[in-house]
This record gives sequence, structure tokens and C-alpha cells, in this order.
Amino acid sequence: MKILLLGSGGREHALALKLRASASPVDLVSAPGSDALAELGRCVPLDLEDPVAVAAWCAANRPDLVVAGPEVPLVAGVADAVRALGIPVFGHGAATARLEGSKAFAKAFMQRHGIPCAASHTVSDLAAGEALIRGWSYGYPIVLKADGLAAGKGVVLAHSEAQALETFRAFLAGQFGAASQTVVFEAPLVGMELSLHVLVDVDADHATYALLPACQDHKRIFDGDQGPNTGGMGAFGPIPFLRPRDIERMRVDLVEPTVRGLRQDGLAARGVLFLGVMWTASGPELLEYNVRFGDPETQVLMQLLDEDLAALLLEVAEGRLKARVLKLKPHTAITVVLAAEDYPEGAKKGVPITIGSPAVTVIHAGTRKQDGQWLTNGGRVLNLATSAPDLAAARAAIEAALPQVHWPGMQVRRDIGFKALKHAEAGKTVQDPW
Repeated sequence: MKILLLGSGGREHALALKLRASASPVDLVSAPGSDALAELGRCVPLDLEDPVAVAAWCAANRPDLVVAGPEVPLVAGVADAVRALGIPVFGHGAATARLEGSKAFAKAFMQRHGIPCAASHTVSDLAAGEALIRGWSYGYPIVLKADGLAAGKGVVLAHSEAQALETFRAFLAGQFGAASQTVVFEAPLVGMELSLHVLVDVDADHATYALLPACQDHKRIFDGDQGPNTGGMGAFGPIPFLRPRDIERMRVDLVEPTVRGLRQDGLAARGVLFLGVMWTASGPELLEYNVRFGDPETQVLMQLLDEDLAALLLEVAEGRLKARVLKLKPHTAITVVLAAEDYPEGAKKGVPITIGSPAVTVIHAGTRKQDGQWLTNGGRVLNLATSAPDLAAARAAIEAALPQVHWPGMQVRRDIGFKALKHAEAGKTVQDPW
């Protein structure tokens, strides 16, 4: 099977490793790819924000399947352009991708379909927004979200009226260009955050889905959830204290109305939805939709999934997903991010990396290869990923592997999954204080 994989980061490298492990041979092409992805197949320099260019390559090369990694090409309409050629695409069309591409669109969808979420207001006018802040009655922090894609930086938790006013004015003044010309204000949600991925196949005549294990990401740069937010410093799954009835509640409260809502609104869906969930005192509430696999959650999910990934994604792309329980390893998986010096404010690039023989999977996120030597080339540089019978064993395996990979200035969290492990060992559940 010839597969075109769109993207270049750690998520795509994890997907590529799993695709290449499929039962039948996979001819993998990545766009734009990376030096690591080039070791698994060839790379082509396509502009993922240009649907015409991607479709032209597909028309000339006729891949059997296109797999979209990041959200940007989906929001740009790449899936629509390729699908119009009769080529299966694992990835949503632009209309459905608005669930991630527009926070205002997503909130309206949630409210329209009765999906539990934070109270919110959408504002595009300076005076109206300032008045809203001065009369804010939901408590602090106020969550301000730029409506459009802002490279993961368009969400601010304002802890005072002054900070909220400053943030709102900066947004409208063009801090993120057109993406922040509309701002969504949300009431704060307090609880435990988790990531839920759902394979979805929705069209006018059918609607099916399949759940993947819930994961938990760790956003802060330092141990103990200290320091600035990042794109994610590590994740694990499944969550040991999440009971079957908790999964069922998320399915009934969040997933089912989402899938029904897509069909009612005439939004076709052929890909994955990644639901950001906050489990509050009153139960699960939806923080946001993402229309692609999460990073670093994908690195965890690919360790757990015990299916032929190429065949599974093609099943979704061709609109023939069977609603079923996916085959999973009876394990817990974990991934730990190794980040560059100065991340998340910047990234020191070009630093030589030493990679020994760790007994775990090494996933490349921000590297390049020069004269046979791997060098840092991004903020999140590598992921170490593995699975084991339980979370404690998975954590221990990563800890044993860490000395095998290093470079000057490397940053790593040593506590991925530790808080959850202690929570579970204390006999607590998702509803207990986190």
C-alpha cells in the first residue's frame, strides 16, 4: 500500500513506525517529512497549506491512502482536494476541521448539541469585550481563546481584570493576526484534564465511531507541573483509576452527542477527533475539539494499539469503519519528551545528540541528521516511548533508558505519570480531588 503521510514531527514519526509495522508492505512517502522519516520512506517537499499542490502530487502519484498528521492542512482544505480525486483520506474536510480551526464554531456546536462545556461568550468588538470583562461574573481566571489557529499559543488564563483587558486588547490588535480578531471568553473549569481520541466515520447515511484509550498529557516544562506551558512534555495511558463507568459516561455525555451533532449538521467526518476533557465535580466537560491525533498522545496510543494501522486508517478513510472495541495490548504505555535547551521560549538547535541503545522506542520530533550525526532541530527533540504491564513498570522502563540518550542542555520531566500512579495507589477515582 502506498501511503502519503502529511507532517514532519514526533506524531508523524510515531504513526510512520506503526504504519511500517503493518502486516502488508507499506510504501511510505512523507510530506514534507524529516530526516528521521526519510529513513522509513522517501520525503517530498509539499506545502501542506496548499491544497492544489498536494492534490496535484496525489493526482500524479496516486497513493492508496493519505494520512493527515497536523491540523493545518485539514483546515486549509487539503482533504477535500485530495478526496475529490477519488483517493481515500484519513482526515476531515475543511467544514468539519472548523471544530479546531474556529473556537467560536466549536463552542456553538457544543451548545447547540447539549454537550457539557464551560459557559462562554464570543466577542469581536473592543467595547463589548471590555464591558464583558468588567462585568465578569464567573470567577477567575477568565479563559481567553483566540478564535483561529495560533500555533497552540492562543489561549490565556487571565487572573485579574487588568490582565484580561491587556490580553483582549492585544488579541484584537492582531497578536495572532486574523486568528485573534474574534475572541472566545470562557468560565474556568476546575478538575482533572485528560485526552480522549475517537476514530469517527460520519456521512449522510451512517455514523460510526471507535474509542481509543484515554490518556493524560503533562503540559508544564518542569516536574510537579511547574514552569511555563509547553506543547506537552509527556503522556501515558490508559489512566489507571479511570473506571469502565467513567469511560461510559464520557461516551454518553461527550462522544455520542458529538457524533449525532456531526450528522445532524451535515458535517462529514473521516478521521480522528481528539477531545480535550476536564473532569469536574459535576462530571466530564469538553474543553475543546482537535481534528487530528494529539502530540505526545499519539506516541502513547501507537504503543497500545494492537491493530494493523494502515488497514484501520483505510477503513475509516473509505467510510467503512465498524463500530467495535479496538484491539489493544493489555498494557500501560508512556512517552517522555526530551526537549532542547531554552524550550519553550526558544530552542537551541544544532547540538549533537548521543543515542545509545535504549530498550524503548526512540521517536524523532525535532532532529536533523548531518554527516551521520543526529542534531537538535526543534523545541521537542525526541520522545522515548514504551509499554509495560502497569504504569509503575512503564515509568521504570523509561527511567532505565534515559541515560542512553542525552545532549548538553537537554530538558526532561522525570515525573510523567507519577501523580496519577499515587492517585491510583491511594484508591482514589477520577471524581476525587486531583
